[in-house]
Amino acid sequence: MIAVKEAVAKAVEFAEDMLRERNVMSPPYGSEILLEEVERAKDGPNDVWLITLSVPARTPLGPIGRREYKLFTVRGDTGEVVSMKIRELADTR
Repeated sequence: MIAVKEAVAKAVEFAEDMLRERNVMSPPYGSEILLEEVERAKDGPNDVWLITLSVPARTPLGPIGRREYKLFTVRGDTGEVVSMKIRELADTR
């Protein structure tokens, strides 16, 4: 099983690559991507890390003052990011 720091680094690297390809953010990304949650889990027979990261929500005109949350599944044996999903948060109102 890879260490949690390595799993987080893989998720951040994947997020940066996706944002760069889509021209969503301009560098540096590190200050805009925040680590929110980390969880160890199973995906079938595989040990995985579930990493939640957040990025500023944006419109074509720029940031809008809230954050979007993404859930990354990172394989524990290889460090490969195998999925990225939109993470929906419960409404706390």
